[in-house]
Amino acid sequence: MTERAVLAKFPQVDQNQASGELANVYDDIHNTLRLPWVAFGIRVLSQFPHFIPNAWAALKPNISTWYAEDGADLVRLNSIVPGPVMRNPTTKLMKLGWNEEKIAKLKVALDLLNYGNPKYLILITALNEAWHERNAGGRSEKYLEGRDAELIPYGLPDGVEKFVLLDPDEAPVRTQTVLRDIRDASLHHGPATDYRVLGVWPDYLEIALKDSLAPVALTAEYDETARRIRRIAREHVKGFDKPAGVAWRDMTDRLSPEQIAGLTGLLFMYNRFIADITIAIIRLKQAFDGPIDATKNKYTN
Repeated sequence: MTERAVLAKFPQVDQNQASGELANVYDDIHNTLRLPWVAFGIRVLSQFPHFIPNAWAALKPNISTWYAEDGADLVRLNSIVPGPVMRNPTTKLMKLGWNEEKIAKLKVALDLLNYGNPKYLILITALNEAWHERNAGGRSEKYLEGRDAELIPYGLPDGVEKFVLLDPDEAPVRTQTVLRDIRDASLHHGPATDYRVLGVWPDYLEIALKDSLAPVALTAEYDETARRIRRIAREHVKGFDKPAGVAWRDMTDRLSPEQIAGLTGLLFMYNRFIADITIAIIRLKQAFDGPIDATKNKYTN
């Protein structure tokens, strides 16, 4: 009997697989959000024809504002799980042969992930609310003005390059195992982009899982933190000038009933998944340099 791999990549359109209109949308997402990756949720939702291009066209004018950026900052500031945090892993990493340069590279990756995850929570919240015809913007008589209405800079921050994501299907068994264990600790369906980025350092991920993630996964404190930031994101998208997404009833001529049902479930799931990941990665950086550093916007000020 053929042995099953420890882990398999969840179906998605990865960044290097996108072509045509979708590739252009992916590039626009990179540059508009100023992020070196396209979120796992978007890559999965991109398997449904027409949805991401249409939803992004409605979302972009809203998500590119300073108002949206400030909302992501607010999410980030509220993503600390109360209680003890893991001890600084530097000593353990040094004992494993790491040097300061390698640790600094890891910290930069964590900073970039912490910059982007709250932005993606605002994004997926807007798409989910619009899909269900709830308030995703455009219902207030007062429009954004001043700095709130201005656009943040377009393009990746200076010195930032797009992430190259580890392919779970081709990763060594050790890496697949820790990715699976992190996935299962939070009852998720696949490894987040964050862990595909950090997967090049399986020894670090093993420490992070044991000392930081597993002790709080599925706890009441973690769940309450996730509810808090989802609530913040939901309230914030109500302030957008226009609906920041598309409603399912407006897509019935382009999607089958089965596709609409599938999209509904995925939007619901990723609204929670991205909140979980936001908290997890901030927690990992918090162990190195404390909560103020972990929740700081270091790339758009």
